[in-house]
Amino acid sequence: MNRYAIIFLVFNLILNPFKILYSQNIVSPSAEISALQVVEIQLFALQSNDIKTDLGIKQTWEFAHPRNKQATGPYNRFQSMIRSPAYILLLNNNGFETKEIKNDGLNAEIAVKIDAKDNKSYAYLWRLEKITEDAVLKDIWMTVGVSNPIELASGL
Repeated sequence: MNRYAIIFLVFNLILNPFKILYSQNIVSPSAEISALQVVEIQLFALQSNDIKTDLGIKQTWEFAHPRNKQATGPYNRFQSMIRSPAYILLLNNNGFETKEIKNDGLNAEIAVKIDAKDNKSYAYLWRLEKITEDAVLKDIWMTVGVSNPIELASGL
C-alpha cells in the first residue's frame, strides 16, 4: 500500500466517526464549539443529508444566527433555499475542505471547498459571528451568511 493510500485510510478512520455523529444527531450550539467546528458540523450533516428527514438541513438551521433566521426563515423557506441551485451543491457532496481565513474573536470567515456530485469543485465563504447580546446564546458562534458558490478550475 503506498503512502497516500495509508494517509487516506487513516484520515477516513479518524473522520468517519465524527461524520456519523454529526450526520445522525443534531448538535446543539455551544460556547465550546469553535467557528471552524460549527462549519464542519454543518458540512458533515449536509454531506449526509437524508431527503426523508432533512437532518442535514435541520442541523444547519440550528447554527443559523438569529438575524439569519429572520432573513431566511421560517424553517421551510430555509429548507427550500438550501435546495436552490446555489446551495444544493452542498447536499450529499463528495467531500469538502475548510480553512479558517479570519477570526478576530467576534467575527470569523471560513473558506470551504466542496467536491460536488457533479464532479466539479466549488468555493464558498462561510461568515460567522459570536453572539454577545443574547444571554441564552452568549459566546456561541453562529452562521450569519454563506456566499454563492464559485466554480473552481479543474486540476486545482
